[in-house]
This record gives sequence, C-alpha cells and structure tokens, in this order.
Amino acid sequence: MGAFPTSPAPADLKIQSVQPTRVSQSQAMNLSVRETGAQRWALSATWAPMTRAQFAPISAFVAAQKGRAGVFTWTLPVFQTPLGVATGTPVVAGDDQTGTSIVTSGWTHSVTGILKAGDYLHVAGQSKVYQVADDCDSDETGNATISIIPGLMVSPADASAITVNNVPFTLSLGSDTFEYQVTNRGGNDDRASKMFVFSLQMVEAF
Repeated sequence: MGAFPTSPAPADLKIQSVQPTRVSQSQAMNLSVRETGAQRWALSATWAPMTRAQFAPISAFVAAQKGRAGVFTWTLPVFQTPLGVATGTPVVAGDDQTGTSIVTSGWTHSVTGILKAGDYLHVAGQSKVYQVADDCDSDETGNATISIIPGLMVSPADASAITVNNVPFTLSLGSDTFEYQVTNRGGNDDRASKMFVFSLQMVEAF
C-alpha cells in the first residue's frame, strides 16, 4: 500500500462524513429514522493549476491505483497536527472496548485539552480514522477517555498505539475514471504555457 504524494498539496479540500440512516415516512408524514452504525470519510481535493513536472507524480500514482482497486494512505494537509496538546505516548487501555468512547493511557499527566473536539485519531491494527467529539483532559496518571465519531467499528487490542499527529487516512479512489484537463495559461500556445487542472474524489477504505 503506497502513500499519496505530498507535493504539491491541494489548494482546496472538502471532507464529508457519510453516515447512512434508514428513513421511513408514514401517511401522516411522521418520520422514523434508524441509525445503521456505519460511517466513512469522503474527500474531494482540488489542486491549483500545475506544470507538467508538478503533476507527473500525482498522475502516475493515481493511474497506478487501477480505478477503485487500489488502496493507499494520505495524511491530510492542514490536519497534520491536532488542536489539542497531544503529548505523551498514548495507547488503548483495556480489551473489549465498544461504543462511542475509548479509554486510553500514556498521555502527559494532568493536561487540560490533551485532545480537542475535531481532532482525528488512528488506532494501530485497524484502518478506520475517528474524530474526537469533545474536548478531553488527561488525569493525574495520564489516562483519558475520548469521545469519538463514529463509535468503534472494531474493538481495539489492549496497548494498541494511538496516532494523533500525521493521522493516516486509508483511502481508495471514488471512481474508476481518472481524468484531468490541460489548459493554456500563458500568452503563447506552447508546451511551457500548458497547465494541468486536476481534482480527485476519494473514500475511506476499511
């Protein structure tokens, strides 16, 4: 599994949380909604116009995915570092955890805001990325209970490492079609003035 090229970074990035529900409506127009418990991240990235040399590594990498068959990792620009203090060596604290929170240890002791709402985290041994739902603190022994979105998809093993910096998203392409546009952005109609315009849709793979 390869890693998506980090340079050049996209100019714009849209992140979607896809959480399907089952919805039914009665003749009286009353809605009934049930959660499925499923969730995945969907990304749309757009790059500023690039030269051929800038675009070439991205083009080769995307083509090598063979449509949606390939799986790769990507650390999202802007989100490499969390908003929280995030110091220490955090790990999962305890087996058989389920639900919308995860008990952890190994943080720097007694820190307010060890993680902040909106931070992302990754647990070793699974590809799912979770988002922190609420600000959380570490206690005097370095423990912290973190509310997460979505709930745990897989119960993590005790002592599994937790990554909060440079969180790797495991992704596949959102389509089997790979396309880009070559446009003339200069005064002369020559190869030096050609720029490559590109956007890409990706979905979390787990």
